[in-house]
Amino acid sequence: MSQFVLFELLYERTKKLYYSVVSYDYDNPIILDLLNKYTKTKKTEYRVLDVGCGYGNKMFALASAGYKVLGVDINPQIVAINQKQGLNCITVEEFVHNPDIDQFDIILMSHIIEHFHPSELKDFMDNYLDRLKMGGYLIIATPLLTDYFYDDFDHIKPYSPLAIIKVFDQLAAQVQYYSRNKLRLTDLKFRRRHYQSTLRKEIYIRSWATRFYQIGEFISTLLCLISCGWLGKKDGWVGIFRKI
Repeated sequence: MSQFVLFELLYERTKKLYYSVVSYDYDNPIILDLLNKYTKTKKTEYRVLDVGCGYGNKMFALASAGYKVLGVDINPQIVAINQKQGLNCITVEEFVHNPDIDQFDIILMSHIIEHFHPSELKDFMDNYLDRLKMGGYLIIATPLLTDYFYDDFDHIKPYSPLAIIKVFDQLAAQVQYYSRNKLRLTDLKFRRRHYQSTLRKEIYIRSWATRFYQIGEFISTLLCLISCGWLGKKDGWVGIFRKI
């Protein structure tokens, strides 16, 4: 094997390792830990609805753990891609206009609620919670307010666990909105991610310095993972709510 081929092979493996590390999904292990804690019988007996499933990352993880998962997404092209990968996925329109779909034991809303204004979020959540069995669980995974929260173009507002409790647990709080479904917070974990540089030119304009930024992010991610989040910062939360 020539030195050039060996170098190219090493480069490809290094690049693959880099992307697998920097794209690590910090939410998945937390979601699965919470589900394992509160689902006592066989996983195949639980029907999970993944709202806004995207390209099926959470669906793959849940299906691999043994749950029966249905994904719903507003983008028909994403739905088609998921279906080609063998995932059980339908569009929002198909879901809304199919009253024969049974109720679910678990609903997952991962990185969904921060894309809604409060007046829209209450009705959005209520419409899906109508399909959740009494005693079933809603899992919410969402970011906190950070320096990079608004880097996502359609992020509207970060929501804390208390904000959800005030509306959906209907405590004696002076708020404008009250839900028709009632939830009780059962468990809560804060997500810790690696430290990220923000407001640096190298992030937005590629140059020779961009490589140093990427290496720094790679090292920061590795340190966070190796230290189980100790060398990281809280930037999101995952909560499990029970419908009561």
